[in-house]
Amino acid sequence: MTLDATRSSALFDILSHYDTYAEIRDFRYPGAFKYYGPPFELQDGSPSTSPALQTLVSKFLVTLPGLRNVSEDFWKVKVEEIIEHFAQANLSESYDKGTIGVRKTLATAISALSEYPVRGIFGGFGQIDDSNQQYDLTSAEDLARAFQHFMNGCVYGTALEDMAKTAAETDNLDAHSSLVKAFHEFVLVNLASFLHFTLVLSPKGQYLLKLIESANRLIPYMLIRQTLKISNVATMVNAMLKIVLAKMSVTGVTNWIGLTRSKDDGMNLLQYIITTVLYLDIRELEGRAAKIKRDPAKLSNEQLQTIKDYGLKAQAEQEKLRQESCDESIPIVTTILRSSSVPYNLTDFQQSQALEYLSLNLAIRDRREIIRCLCHTYPDRLTTAIRQVVDAYDSNIRSLYNAVNLSDSLGDLEAFIQDILKVAKIQVDGRGASTVPTVADFVTVNRRHGYSLHKFLHQICKNSPEITSLYMAWAKKAALLFQSDTTASIGADVDAGTNNLTRQLNDLFNTLDSTSQQEILPILDQHARYMDAMYADSLARLQKVVKCPPSKNPAIAKVLSSTPSSSSAPSPPLTAPATPSSPSATIPVLAPTADQASS
Repeated sequence: MTLDATRSSALFDILSHYDTYAEIRDFRYPGAFKYYGPPFELQDGSPSTSPALQTLVSKFLVTLPGLRNVSEDFWKVKVEEIIEHFAQANLSESYDKGTIGVRKTLATAISALSEYPVRGIFGGFGQIDDSNQQYDLTSAEDLARAFQHFMNGCVYGTALEDMAKTAAETDNLDAHSSLVKAFHEFVLVNLASFLHFTLVLSPKGQYLLKLIESANRLIPYMLIRQTLKISNVATMVNAMLKIVLAKMSVTGVTNWIGLTRSKDDGMNLLQYIITTVLYLDIRELEGRAAKIKRDPAKLSNEQLQTIKDYGLKAQAEQEKLRQESCDESIPIVTTILRSSSVPYNLTDFQQSQALEYLSLNLAIRDRREIIRCLCHTYPDRLTTAIRQVVDAYDSNIRSLYNAVNLSDSLGDLEAFIQDILKVAKIQVDGRGASTVPTVADFVTVNRRHGYSLHKFLHQICKNSPEITSLYMAWAKKAALLFQSDTTASIGADVDAGTNNLTRQLNDLFNTLDSTSQQEILPILDQHARYMDAMYADSLARLQKVVKCPPSKNPAIAKVLSSTPSSSSAPSPPLTAPATPSSPSATIPVLAPTADQASS
């Protein structure tokens, strides 16, 4: 039996979606890199256990200019050990806490973004007719069509070269072609949608926002900006390394002069920021846990201690208890108490207290383990890895220093981050009514800071042709990996994206018996309808965002109307062409979908 294009696309979408997320999730297990493959060790010549992610890393990340110059031990020792330490730490699962945590949110977001290049590199991007390059910037269909056309130009044409050539001439977006302007608008809106989902709509968005805000407050922007103004590039790089990586502690000094030989010689600025932010969080969590212990109607001390000790159990034992909880449809806290032979028949109020106490103690342990893995391991792989990357990028840094005003660029980045943090906060008035930021608010922030990015890229393309040509060669080589084995005819369905795998997908499907095939076909048809509905809904949301004005809430309006606290002028709005073009193939806004968020 041969699957048609629609069913092949549905099968490919299902397989790539679940496999990508599963590969990311498998990093929680120790030994995940044992059969990962290059650039990490591959034992016994076995196939990679993470083919999708391994392909992305080996094809795009390892070949990146600068990063391709690092030694093998950077991947096989430093990066692998850092991730292995996290796996051995046995960080908590969202299932235990009864809510989607920050790491689950980030993993979902990374998975949602990784799926697109995975599908492109395995399935291929079929060549399409992009001759009609007139776009209405207020039309979602035209913006999505422009994205398809720009990708087509990158993979099969000269879109990247044309854009870089114009960027070298001017920092004015209006000087670019209509294709680039429409592509720019599409990416700008999608970035806003992604930020809005991650920081506002996701369950832990506001908590993640608080962590970012705390870390941002500890970054010495003024000191770094002054350091970037040092006229000698070698002196500047050394000074930056001292600011970020120098370990300032009594133990570090005594180790340096030979009085002591302590393994833990203190922390550098990066590690200090991580530790400070997480310890502030730990203190708040410990206060909430202590409040539960003081409650008159609390659980017994024996029950509370049993719940607290759950985080110290081995990973296999925790997995067993989770499986029992899932199989028997009983709360995880009941399973934990029952396994330790303590009273486990709890009232609804006690169940709520027990789950919150478990969640708080797991969160406290997670933060302590993160601090240990990044800041208190010997040898310090994080610091040495950063130093090795800086050494590999030495020539690039020198060229960039001569081409760009790095101090002003950092000021622009600081202003953008501060505006995002201000806009992303859910505002609550004195009466308890809340005002939730909209995607349009994030679009406005992106647009008003867009000129900063345009100016930065213009300076690079104009003043550093060697960097431009270096990264252009890498980008063109990367784009070629998305070429399809076959060329789609004009008007063909290019959304399927399975040209390179059509035969393999059919061969895989035909390995099933006829009964299994008949059971799977309705699932594929249902998924195809779901994807069509999702694309239509995504396009409708894109249209709504394009047309929707920013919030009228005074607090948000104040941020959006203020003058950017950077050296860059705000980017003017683009002027849409008078005549909109006809709709064509579209793709959705690249924000995680509901099913991805709950996976």
